[in-house]
Amino acid sequence: MRIDTPMRRWMHQAGHVARAIYSGRTANSGRLLLGVAAAFCTIVGIYDVLTITLFLSGGPLIGPQRWVLFPDFLVFHAAARAFFEGNLSIIYDFSAFVAYENRIYVDRFPSPVGFRPFLYPPVWLLLILPVALLGVAAAYGAFMAATAAISYVLIGRSDIYGWLAVITSPAALWTMISGQNAFLTIGLFYGGMGLLTRSPAAAGILLGILSYKPQLWILVPVALVAGRHWKALAFAIGTALGLSLLSLLVFGFDFWIRFFEMTREASSPEIVNMMFRDVSIYMTTILAAARILGVPPDVAGVLHVVGALAGCALVWFGFRRYPHSDERTAVLAAGTLLLTPYLVNYDMLLLMPAAIAIFRRRVTSRIYPLELLFFFCLWLVPNVGVRFNIYQMPIFPIFVVGFAYLAFVTLRGMNQGTSPCWPFKA
Repeated sequence: MRIDTPMRRWMHQAGHVARAIYSGRTANSGRLLLGVAAAFCTIVGIYDVLTITLFLSGGPLIGPQRWVLFPDFLVFHAAARAFFEGNLSIIYDFSAFVAYENRIYVDRFPSPVGFRPFLYPPVWLLLILPVALLGVAAAYGAFMAATAAISYVLIGRSDIYGWLAVITSPAALWTMISGQNAFLTIGLFYGGMGLLTRSPAAAGILLGILSYKPQLWILVPVALVAGRHWKALAFAIGTALGLSLLSLLVFGFDFWIRFFEMTREASSPEIVNMMFRDVSIYMTTILAAARILGVPPDVAGVLHVVGALAGCALVWFGFRRYPHSDERTAVLAAGTLLLTPYLVNYDMLLLMPAAIAIFRRRVTSRIYPLELLFFFCLWLVPNVGVRFNIYQMPIFPIFVVGFAYLAFVTLRGMNQGTSPCWPFKA
C-alpha cells in the first residue's frame, strides 16, 4: 500500500507542472504553478526569518567587524534624536553627524564608523521624528512593524498571497537587516498606482508622500502626465509641496539651504568615490556595474544615461498608449530602477510586487521554461547579485533590463489581446 505523504503530493504536482509546461497546457497548470511558487516563497520566508534571528542575536552570520545591526535605521534614529536634542545643525554636516553617531552609539559600533551621513530630504526627517521617542532597538522594531503594516493595508489586503510573497523575499530580508524604508516605499508606490482610476485624489496623496525618496519618485510625475492623470498629478504635487512646507515650518529655512548644500557636496567626485567604495558590492545600477567592470567613469556615465533614457521611454509610451492597464505599474517600477544611478539591493523590493503580478499574468497565457528560470533568478538576485559583484561579475542590470522588457511586452500583449511574446521559447 502506498502512503500518501505531503512530500509525495508536492512531487506529484511538480511533475504535472513540468509536463504541462513542456506540452503547452499552461491553462491547466496555472494554479499548480502558483501553488509551487507559494510553497517556494514560504520556504524562502522561513529561511529569511531564521537568518534574521541569527543575525540579530549575534550568531555566526555576523561576519566581519564592519557589520552593524540595522545600520541605515541607526542613521534615521540619530537624525531624529539630534533634532530633539537641539542639534539640528549637525544633521547635514558630514563630519559632525558621524562624530555624533559614534558618540551616541559607541556601544553598538564595533569600531568608529567613518562615513554614515543622513542623505534624505527634510521631509523624511519630519516623517521619522517619532522614532527618537524610543530606544534604538524598540524604535527599530516599531518602525519595521509600522512600515510593513502600512504596506499590508495599501497593497496586501487586495492580494494577501502576493504581499506575503513580497514580505518573505530576499529583498525584504535585506530591508530588515539594514533597517530601511522599502516596505513603506512599495506600499505608497503600489497603493497609489492601484488607486489611479478609482480614487485619483487618494492616489495622488500616496504618491506625493513618496517624494521623501526622490530617486524612486522622479518618474511618477512623468507617468501621470503621460497617462493624463491630471487630478492625481495635482494631488501628488500638492502633497509633496505641502510636506515640504510643513518641514520648512518645523526645521526652518536654513535647514533646507543646508540640505541643498549637502546634496551638492555629496555629488563631488571625492564623496561619490568614497560611497562607491563602501557600498559598490550592494549596488544594482548600470553605472555601478560599469564601474565594477573597470569602465572609465565618463563612459560608465554614458552607458547609464542610455539605460535611463530607455527606462523613461518605456514609462512614457506605456502610460501614453495604454492608459487603463494595471501592467503599467510594472513598467514604471522597472523604468525607475533603470533611471536612478544610486540603488542598492534592498531597493529591488520595488520590483517584487510587479514581478509577482507579471508572473501570474504569464502563467494564465503561456510561460516558457527559461522564463520560469528568469523569474526564479530575479527573485534571488538581491542575495546572489551581491556575491557576483564581489567577484566583479555584475548581474543586477541584466535582470532589471530583462524585467523591463518583459513588463512592457506583457503590457502591450494584454492591451492588444494577444499573448505576450518572450524571446526564449525553449
